[in-house]
Formats: sequence, C-alpha cells, structure tokens
Amino acid sequence: MESRKMPLFIKDWNMDQNENWLNPIYKERITSLMTEYFNKVDSQWNKSDSLRVTSIVEKLAYNMIDVKKINWRRISKDGLTFSFNVRQGVCSDELLDLLMEYQTDKWMSIQELFAQDGLVDLVYEDRYLNTPLGCLMLAQFIRRLRDLFKIQYRSIEIDLSKKDFRVVFDDDTLKLDQKFSFPANRDIFFKLCMDRIVGDNYVLNIGNTKHTRTLTLRNSKYELSICPDGGISHGWGIEYGTHSNLTLNRLKENLDMNIHCFNKSAHSFDRKGIPYVIKLCPVSSISDER
Repeated sequence: MESRKMPLFIKDWNMDQNENWLNPIYKERITSLMTEYFNKVDSQWNKSDSLRVTSIVEKLAYNMIDVKKINWRRISKDGLTFSFNVRQGVCSDELLDLLMEYQTDKWMSIQELFAQDGLVDLVYEDRYLNTPLGCLMLAQFIRRLRDLFKIQYRSIEIDLSKKDFRVVFDDDTLKLDQKFSFPANRDIFFKLCMDRIVGDNYVLNIGNTKHTRTLTLRNSKYELSICPDGGISHGWGIEYGTHSNLTLNRLKENLDMNIHCFNKSAHSFDRKGIPYVIKLCPVSSISDER
C-alpha cells in the first residue's frame, strides 16, 4: 500500500504549492483529498482503519517534498528570528561554535546564505566592553566568524563607550574579568587584540554608544544581527583554575590563549543563562522599513 504512486495533482506540485504543505490547514485539506482519491481507485482502502490510511497518505506526500529546500527558501526570502539562553561554560575562542549548537539547522542556512556572497561589512556596538576578557573574546569571535562562515571583511567598525570604568588601579596586574581604569587603557589593549588576532583593517570609534551590545554582519543581500544580553559583568567570568590568576601583562605576552570561561548567569537567581537573539533579514526588507 505504501508503494503506490502519487496521484498527478500531488506529484506535479511545483515548489510554491509544496511550500503550502507546511501549513497545517493546507496539509489537512490535501490529506483529505488524497484519502478520498485512494478510496475511489482501490476498494481495499475503504475497509482500512481511517487513521492508518491518513498516516500512510501523509507519509507518501511528505516524502515527495524537500522540506529542507522549502525551509531554506523561506529563510532566504523572509528572514528569520530565533532566541535561546546559553547555560554552559565556554572557552573564549569557541563562543560562536557554542552558539551554533542552538538551533543548528538555522545557523547552517545562515552560513550558506553568507557563503554565496562572501564579502561583508561588520559593525559591533557595545556600551559595556571594559575588561581584558571582553576585548579578547570579541576579537576571537570576529576571527572565528570570518573563518567559520568563510567570508572576507570589507570593513569592520567597532563602536565602544567611554563610560562605566573604575577608579585608578595598576592595569598591568589587572585580572582578566576586572574593569580597566580608563577607556584609553581598554582601547590600547583592544587594538592589540584586533591587530594580532584578526589582522584585518578596522575602525574604532569611542563615544556614547546607544546600543547595549549588538554585532551586525551585512553583505549585498542579507543582514545578520547577534544580540547577547550579557557580557562580562552579567555573563562570562574566569573559570577557577588555570586562568583564574592570569593578569593583563601575562595575557599580552600570549594572545593565542583559549581562556576557560565560567557562565555566571547560569547560576544566578534572576537569570537563566545568557539570552541571545539572532535575526536575519533580507537587505531589501530593511530598506523598506527605513
């Protein structure tokens, strides 16, 4: 029974009609029509259990449809938004890999879209980047994004705030998750990270950044936004052990370190991990909104 051929009105669907299969109402209607069709052409179906008939019909129809291709088309046409809370710890150079473990199928579609047009512009805005660990993780993330997505940066713009620093201490002996004394000290170290880790040309702007924390990647067709609600203060700390006593001076000597980071938000009373919102939009729809 399961080997029977599809009726022509199902077999000859084009992609746009197939896409409607993912709509539950349309699915119910097609299943009903197909069941009626098989009942008419083969009398043995009339004596079968109706639920079994429906199950077989759905399986036959669903196998005719390339659901992965449909989902990919939908994403490339309409974009997508998804979110999740990161609860694990992570090594500093593996943050993007960890993020992509959440809803991997959507990340794979995003990768594919950006690989088609590999030249991109990156903009990062952060009001609270003020620790050595934050600077290191950002530079490592930008490099990993380039390597994993197989893209090239046409431009990199980093917009940071000059607010939210601490009273004067000796920054050379600063622990990695402690605040710099002044924004100028942060800027010097961040430039060191970008030069050695990323290596591409970039522009660093210091002012009163309005956005809390947003990374935007844009090519000629799509714009990807990665928005975490948690950085160092409410997100990542130094895992107790090998790197817990590491100072800024020692880190400068070896920026290839992959620092073990502790997820503070996963163990707090008011937060259930670090929230991330991922949004992909076609550039045309962004222009229309503006």
